[in-house]
Amino acid sequence: MPKTGIHWFRHGLRLHDNPALVACQDEVERFIPIFIFDGKSAGTETCGYVRLRFLLQSLQDLESQFKEHGINFMCFHGEPHTVLENLIKEWEVRVISFEKDSESIWRQRDNLVKEMCARHNVQVIECVSNTLYDPEEVFSLNNNQPPNTCEELRKSCYKIGDPEQPVPKPDLKFIATHLVSTDNLYDPVKHKIPDLEFFDIKPENEKQKECLFVGGETKALDLCKIRIQYEKESFKSGKLNPNLSKPVLFTKEVSLSPYLRFGCLSVRKFYWDLKKVYVKNFNGVKNLYCPVEQLFWREYFYQLSYKNEKFAQVDGNPMCFKIPWDYHGKQDLFLKWETGQTGFPWIDACMRQLLQEGWIHHVCRNSVALFLTRGVLFMSWERGMRTFLKYLIDADWSVCSGNWNWIATGDPEEVLNPTVTFCPVKYGRKIDPKADYIKKYVPELKDYPLEYVFEPWKAPLDLQEKAGCVVGKDYPEPIVDNEEAFRENIAKLQQFFHSEKKEIFETFLNDKSALKPANSNEYKAYTFAKFLESEKSSNESKSIFNARLSINIL
Repeated sequence: MPKTGIHWFRHGLRLHDNPALVACQDEVERFIPIFIFDGKSAGTETCGYVRLRFLLQSLQDLESQFKEHGINFMCFHGEPHTVLENLIKEWEVRVISFEKDSESIWRQRDNLVKEMCARHNVQVIECVSNTLYDPEEVFSLNNNQPPNTCEELRKSCYKIGDPEQPVPKPDLKFIATHLVSTDNLYDPVKHKIPDLEFFDIKPENEKQKECLFVGGETKALDLCKIRIQYEKESFKSGKLNPNLSKPVLFTKEVSLSPYLRFGCLSVRKFYWDLKKVYVKNFNGVKNLYCPVEQLFWREYFYQLSYKNEKFAQVDGNPMCFKIPWDYHGKQDLFLKWETGQTGFPWIDACMRQLLQEGWIHHVCRNSVALFLTRGVLFMSWERGMRTFLKYLIDADWSVCSGNWNWIATGDPEEVLNPTVTFCPVKYGRKIDPKADYIKKYVPELKDYPLEYVFEPWKAPLDLQEKAGCVVGKDYPEPIVDNEEAFRENIAKLQQFFHSEKKEIFETFLNDKSALKPANSNEYKAYTFAKFLESEKSSNESKSIFNARLSINIL
């Protein structure tokens, strides 16, 4: 019997920069690539139609690349440790490889597989390639704790050095020519990639049938070339992060986030491609972290969640303030937020694009998150996160949870700053000054003059009738008074922070040398201390505080 190896695809749905796959290929005489549908992996537990379609397209792309060289790609269904144990017995498998999954929710799954393999004396090959750095190495530099800030992560990474270079693609021609065929093991019906009908998940609207993001490594590499050229031209003109300075709100093939999320594109490849073109073409003062800033935020949230299985929730999460969010009696408000029927055109445009296309720009994500949580509705970020995990193609457990938590609660000093408020009307005007975005996704308002698009309820009735959209009939009235809601939310947050036991934080208030947090509890103490200290020094009267609520709107 030939020495048989299985490479188990999970999130790293690619051939390039797949060190575990390459190592397995080098160890065996018969190679079998597989994917296991267990109802959880790759987000299948919560995903909607658009996300699931992207996953299946990514698997089909892998299958096509293998098939081109006569290699069989096989799919299975069930618990991974049970499926793999059956294959070990049936095919006398001696090696199993997979990419290391740095999200803590997958640790039990992987430990069960490793324990099963140990019982059967099967070699396990597990390699880091989903993140730029091995979380274990980062933790070892931080007293077995996650970095409490992104800056701390950068310092740890600086000590480690540059991320590893991506490894070359496996030689599929060599595998097909020199390794033993698996044709006798492959059942085209039993091992096929299921279609969408198999999962009984249907499109929720006609727009979802339009595929704006095509899944798969082939598409990812093509788009990566386009994106690097886009960044190159920007670097030559002396600009950094062009998509942040001028957000591309419409779904265009600029964002690589869905491909990074499913591992169709290696984060290490993107890092090095971006860094090389930056060093060669940027003529300003160079900072090697600048062009990959967003990748370090991605890395940061993976590090924070690495050993925290409660990272995606409030209860039991040491990295989260337990603010008493209020959902009671607000179910209808939540559904209006989720379906883009809030009566605030900017928010509705963002949510409708998300539900139709499976993607929205970061400024849109921040807007709808603020609106749902501390900005207006004061509902828990957990609910919004679940909506994103269903509809947003690039949402993953770590980054999605981390962003929602930070937007909703983050640093109390920032959250309670009364000079920085969120107004969905003024922010919409700032980001979408010509209302092109709003008029596309909220077509009810397409004939409104620009003056009233962002606040249609202020338009005279005759103008509303002439535009064919009467507020309260053809388009909803605002579901809340956003300015009043913001004032109430600030009061609730003040009450929450003041109700905490201040003596816990006295050390941080009185001893400046102790302000460097060493763990998650000290991080929370640190951020509380900053808030209490700034409040103590300002001594502003309540009347002045209230007067400042309405200025400096985002």
